[in-house]
Amino acid sequence: MAFRHEIEALSSQNANLCFQCSKCSASCPLADMMDLKPAQVMHSIRLGREEAVLNSTAIWLCLGCETCSARCPQQVEPAAAMAAARVIALKRGIQPSVKEVGIYYRGFVDNMRLNGKIHDASVAGVTQLLTGQFTSSLPMAWKLLTHGRLKPPPLPFGGGGFRRLYNNVLAKERET
Repeated sequence: MAFRHEIEALSSQNANLCFQCSKCSASCPLADMMDLKPAQVMHSIRLGREEAVLNSTAIWLCLGCETCSARCPQQVEPAAAMAAARVIALKRGIQPSVKEVGIYYRGFVDNMRLNGKIHDASVAGVTQLLTGQFTSSLPMAWKLLTHGRLKPPPLPFGGGGFRRLYNNVLAKERET
């Protein structure tokens, strides 16, 4: 299956509808940090530039805020296409080009498997610790804790249902 068709199947988006007005790129809050702007990602998908898209920082830096999608006059959703590109990259064993994002995703899934729900502070703390930025976040964490804005992590007993679901999905993926 062609790369463009894979993206379109996963995201339910028609990349050919994009006529490169660049409103998505102009409205993206992280466009300045991306190697490919959202409009360039959509154009690269249309051209089948698989390596450029899957190895870009853009797909990993995308917040999924959907500002790009809201601004598109063609009702194309670049955020959905970038999410689909992330899924394809991970399935192909391509590591995130932004190290912190890969660590965050791993921490997110591990937190779900442990607790059955997300404890934001735990995910953020693990990400900060594993990226070597933990000490710089301690003053903010202390302030949040003392003002009652930081809840303690839940006891790790509620993740059984999610673990079963997660393991079933992994088993089905191995079969295919």
